[in-house]
Amino acid sequence: MTSRTEDGCIKCGACQAACPVLRQEGCLSFPGPRRLAVEAPRFSRELASLSSSLQMCTSCAMCESACPSRLPLTEAVMRMRVRYGARSEGGERMISNARRYGRTIAPASRARAPAEGSVLFFPGCVGDARVSSSVQGAVDMLLASGDRAFVPEQWYCCGSPLEKIGAHDETKRLRDLNAPILEDAEEVVTACPGCAVQLRKASSVDALHVLEHLYESITPSRLRWRSPRPITVALHSPCHLVRSVGPHTMDYARELLASVPGLRVVDMDDEGCCGGGGGVASALPELATRMARRRTDSAARAGAEVLLAPCPFCVVNLERAGGLEVRELTAFLAALSEHRR
Repeated sequence: MTSRTEDGCIKCGACQAACPVLRQEGCLSFPGPRRLAVEAPRFSRELASLSSSLQMCTSCAMCESACPSRLPLTEAVMRMRVRYGARSEGGERMISNARRYGRTIAPASRARAPAEGSVLFFPGCVGDARVSSSVQGAVDMLLASGDRAFVPEQWYCCGSPLEKIGAHDETKRLRDLNAPILEDAEEVVTACPGCAVQLRKASSVDALHVLEHLYESITPSRLRWRSPRPITVALHSPCHLVRSVGPHTMDYARELLASVPGLRVVDMDDEGCCGGGGGVASALPELATRMARRRTDSAARAGAEVLLAPCPFCVVNLERAGGLEVRELTAFLAALSEHRR
């Protein structure tokens, strides 16, 4: 029996043209979303040769946005990966950490924040352990604006990275552990797009990305920013933020940055995926770095001194490329806040 993904493809090639991995690596190295999601499931003899290619998908969903039939191509690739692709060493490490710590990365020091309140800030594994400035910056701005923000003393991985590598039992276990922590909060806010999407989908929590909360709930009179010197920045558009949380988030980001005196935002000549999603950064770090370098090079050509990204995971991967300062957007704004605690 064929699926909607296989039956609905009209062979237009739009998904292939939109795929950033295919554009980066070429068809000899990566067959692209149509072959992985549509053609391979029909021909089992293809699976052995394609199993390594399945690990190259960043789950950016650019193929889905381009598809005129609106087929769930990313989901199909992830399903194929779970069924036929060998789990990477990085994936096994995430599972081991989740079982040991309740998070895919060993916990770091806790943010300076109240342990109780009404607006629960969900740090996320990467934010907590790798980009702690995004967590502290968001909490500081929420508190400075008058929100009763807090970070719970205990929380667990949202399950997004584990779901993408097929660790469904572990994903469900962590979701159940998070349930009583999340259900009593009046609002849930996070700086991680992956966490926002996963909490909405799997935990039925109306989680907001911090950009949505800052823009929709905090008026300029409550929070203002100012740059101490003129600075030129470029703004990276995280895939999971734009195509899963919503494109409005980047409009919010640009409007917030436009309100900062002394700040100039330049457009990059190449919009694309940083390469860090879908488990690629763990399974194929060299590929992830090549894709990140494409973004940092684009920002440098545009004249940016700093590349901003409203996603901790993107920040981690973009920093691998080197050559340009990379900052998480929330942390960057917090440093410019005129209401810093």
